[in-house]
Amino acid sequence: MMKEDYKMDTTKMWDYRVVHKTDEHGDEWYSIQEVYYDDETGEPMAQTTDLQVEGDTINGIRTQLERMLKSLDKPVVDEIQNDVIHVNMEDRILSLEIENSKMRDRLTELGDKVEETKKLRSL
Repeated sequence: MMKEDYKMDTTKMWDYRVVHKTDEHGDEWYSIQEVYYDDETGEPMAQTTDLQVEGDTINGIRTQLERMLKSLDKPVVDEIQNDVIHVNMEDRILSLEIENSKMRDRLTELGDKVEETKKLRSL
């Protein structure tokens, strides 16, 4: 529940941060990732794993890289553990396909109801 006097700092919904990870063999690595923050606590809650430097203009790419460079001056964030990383990609794709199929069926049903309503109103 949000505090009544709480005002979200929209500049802190996410930013670039250096993320530290130690794998199961004890090897360490660092990467620059988008880190997303909990809007109530301000604590890091998720990070990207598929970051790309891209933009619709060269200046857009330059701005993104400048923000990444600024992340090197901020404290390092430990990798955030979540279940999404451990989900088998094939299972996730299948789940999304099933969800999409259900949504298509529901939209078809709603479309049929709209058509029925139009017909009834025209009588």
